[in-house]
Amino acid sequence: MNTITRHSVWATGMAGLLAFSGSAAASGIRAAEGIGYYIGVDSLQTVASGTFAGLANPNAGRLTLLLDHGNHFHGIGAYSYTGTAAAPVVQPTSANNRLPEPSSRVDEATSSIALQAGSGAYAGRWVSQPLAAGAPAADYSYLGGASIQSLSGLGTAAGVLYNSSAGRWNAAFSDVVVGLKLESISSGLKVAIGNEMDAFAAGVGSVFTLGDSGSLNFLPTFHADANVAPGVYSAQFSLVNLGGNSAVQSGGSFAYDFSVAAPVPEPQTWALMLIGLAAAAGMARRRKVG
Repeated sequence: MNTITRHSVWATGMAGLLAFSGSAAASGIRAAEGIGYYIGVDSLQTVASGTFAGLANPNAGRLTLLLDHGNHFHGIGAYSYTGTAAAPVVQPTSANNRLPEPSSRVDEATSSIALQAGSGAYAGRWVSQPLAAGAPAADYSYLGGASIQSLSGLGTAAGVLYNSSAGRWNAAFSDVVVGLKLESISSGLKVAIGNEMDAFAAGVGSVFTLGDSGSLNFLPTFHADANVAPGVYSAQFSLVNLGGNSAVQSGGSFAYDFSVAAPVPEPQTWALMLIGLAAAAGMARRRKVG
């Protein structure tokens, strides 16, 4: 397993974010900073409801990616049970393991986060960036992440989020260093973090070190060459503990889905197409008359 250490991740990442996020409306506690996700450790010991109520929580003590949903979190890709209560099977992911969340995908337009034309260091590339309020998947496009501890002391709204689910996620853990492990990625898609334009150049199985669990901040930027084919591009990860605290375990798998739109013809291209269609129709009429 290859481990890559970050270099000035937050400073460089925020510089990139501020270059193209001006029109995006904040949709979370720290969305103005590009942060829409947090990392915490699940402290719930027993499943509280549903088919597996009363069983040990398979995600207890595991790193978990948490989506900021205003006054509570959504755990993304957490360990879970399948099967029956009498014969439960632990899975290293869950039904809610993609971003945008499967439950939000009411049509094709909301099934992925649209990549946008980049500028500056990303000129000539499609790039992830915060989307304007009301755009499909906009709430999922604030891709920055931070320790849940960063919410402590930020005010009332942040306090509600921090302490939600009866404080399930807000425990502080020492000697935990969080790594982001690449499990799969679509050909042509790359991930920049800080000054690493291809943070997972070593390929599947490599781990990028995000930092200490109590203070980490990171901003991934997903990007692809402007010439890639239109379609959906995905990357799957898990959170791993690179520190010495063995009581905190790695988390479940989760994936981001991005889309590259088909190019829209320029006005002159439309004009040429219409001329061509008119010419073809005229020839067809002449052949019919002849």
